[in-house]
Amino acid sequence: MGHVRTALLVGLLVLGGCGREAGTSSSGGQPPVSPSGQVVIAGTVVDGAGLPVEGALVQPRSVDDPPRPVPELAVISGPDGRYEWGLPAGRYEFTAVKGDRTSAPVQVTAALGTTDALQEVPLQLP
Repeated sequence: MGHVRTALLVGLLVLGGCGREAGTSSSGGQPPVSPSGQVVIAGTVVDGAGLPVEGALVQPRSVDDPPRPVPELAVISGPDGRYEWGLPAGRYEFTAVKGDRTSAPVQVTAALGTTDALQEVPLQLP
């Protein structure tokens, strides 16, 4: 079972890194919007002591009815625990996974043209 989980995780890591571009916004309070019209959601994965967690698998799940498609399976947190993700406008539940640890889910609303999508989505691993 451990080998299957490891193989799946490696596959997701490879897919999560495909087509992802890091960037910053200078839009003066407006959420950054990618050229495809997606809202960029950013956050940090930390451990119980508040230290950044590198290499955590961050996954959103649409909680809209009907669910919205998620363009990538997952993204990986960087050395500073940071991640960012371009998503269509909608409501999502984010979780982070590393090894056998999973964060509590955090809900966020990604909305074009509002500051709601710019909120930090912190994820804490136990």
